[in-house]
Amino acid sequence: MTTLKQYRLALQIFQSNRLRRDYRDLAEIPQYEPVGEFFFSEIYGPRDFSRRDSEARRLHGLLHMLPGVHLRDVEQVLDLLELTNRLDDDLARMLLARDVGIDFDEPTYERLYREADNYDARVQQLELIRSSLLNVYQLSRSPLLGLALHRSRLVARLAGLEAAHSFLVKGYDALHGVSDIVPFATTVHDRELARLNRIYERAS
Repeated sequence: MTTLKQYRLALQIFQSNRLRRDYRDLAEIPQYEPVGEFFFSEIYGPRDFSRRDSEARRLHGLLHMLPGVHLRDVEQVLDLLELTNRLDDDLARMLLARDVGIDFDEPTYERLYREADNYDARVQQLELIRSSLLNVYQLSRSPLLGLALHRSRLVARLAGLEAAHSFLVKGYDALHGVSDIVPFATTVHDRELARLNRIYERAS
């Protein structure tokens, strides 16, 4: 019998592959390739992020060591992770309840996506994606912050925050080489909103 965990993984694989397909053009732009990989692997990647996410809300003790960073600076990222987990869990439960098989196709995915009836939460998710990208991009302008992040690996490990710290480092590194994140963030938001409206049969 297929378990909820297996459906969750199948959902992650499907979504990661769909994003890679739909944003191949952005990922082929050299400055955006690391950002795209971070987006595909660290936000929607097909693996268990439970350890990272459980650590994320305990970052207070680490963030005070990083120059110019406060919890409010990463609050939107944490909210995005929590909302994404909740939406994915709900959809995985629907897939399991409908017994559609873990090899479900895109029409089946979109039908259940619509039946989940959480349009407002999906719009909120898109707003958090855009605002998180813009905010973390601003943080990535600081070379001093990058140095502090890379030098605090041992402290994070000793504090039991290694997975969350690694996520921050990867995000910083992915965005540090970008000269302008606005086109990337805007394109992702607008395309996903258009897709959402198409699935929900709403006018843009």
